[in-house]
Amino acid sequence: MGKTIRPSILPDNKKLVIYPLTVCLVIAGTGIIINNLIVIVLPLIVLGVFPGLPVFFHLLMHIFVKFELHPDKIFIKDYLGSKIVRAPRQQEMAHADIAYIYYLGKEINLLKNLLNKLKKFKISPKENDYTKENLAAKYGVPAEKIESFEKDSQNILNDYTATAVLIKLDEIYRRYNVPKKTARDISRELKKDEKFNYEYLRDRLKDYPVELKDLDELKDEFSNIQADVVLPFLLTKVNLAKYKKISSYRGGMSVTARVDNALVFASKDGNEKVYLMHFHDLSRESRQSVIQEIKNHNPNITYLMTKSEYNNLFKLD
Repeated sequence: MGKTIRPSILPDNKKLVIYPLTVCLVIAGTGIIINNLIVIVLPLIVLGVFPGLPVFFHLLMHIFVKFELHPDKIFIKDYLGSKIVRAPRQQEMAHADIAYIYYLGKEINLLKNLLNKLKKFKISPKENDYTKENLAAKYGVPAEKIESFEKDSQNILNDYTATAVLIKLDEIYRRYNVPKKTARDISRELKKDEKFNYEYLRDRLKDYPVELKDLDELKDEFSNIQADVVLPFLLTKVNLAKYKKISSYRGGMSVTARVDNALVFASKDGNEKVYLMHFHDLSRESRQSVIQEIKNHNPNITYLMTKSEYNNLFKLD
């Protein structure tokens, strides 16, 4: 039996609803006492706009969006959908198949950069398969062009992939009481390319009783840095043409910002993906419940995000 989680009707900070509601009702009550129709009606109109409208839209999300966490998979029902992402209304993915978790803005930015690099090939912004094979067959893009882009992107994405190493290091520091000064010295040394490797860290930590299991996990994180983390982005359900069009409108940036902030679960080759478009409409407690349960089922997931994004996801200090 799975656990069902829905977007919250009220914001995490209930005061955003309680305070304006209390103030407006007090004013309306005063209007009744003094028999002044304007004083009665005006605060009720204000309530209808705020917090009335936000609560109404969150009520719709609560009704039409549902996250189901099963022992073997995550199942998403989203009947509100998105103008920009062509994900089906019902999505599911096995916990074991989730290799990467990242914010959708990362996928969008990488594909926009790719389209910009390959302008002369007139690739349709409605394309959803940016793999080497498809771009070569459909648009005549030479393989070396895509390989060059993948290589450049890999260097950029390493900054994010390396986050997993730093997160694991923080766990080791806490678990084995590594002094703060030593941790700072190690962090400073890791900024040098020749020191950013597993062997250096193993030698620096030899004076502490770090278990073999933790060292092996640290070694695995370094292996992940060398993995191809461009491939999962190349198969997409994002309509980039619509994304660009909406972002050019006045006020469109707020719409695209919500899209960028969606969470994506992807398999290693990107063939399987789940787009959590309303993940941040869950309460903070529910977001943590979803992401922690996913992590518990599959601790080998790589989080392609900055350390601060990761800490915010898990609400770490």
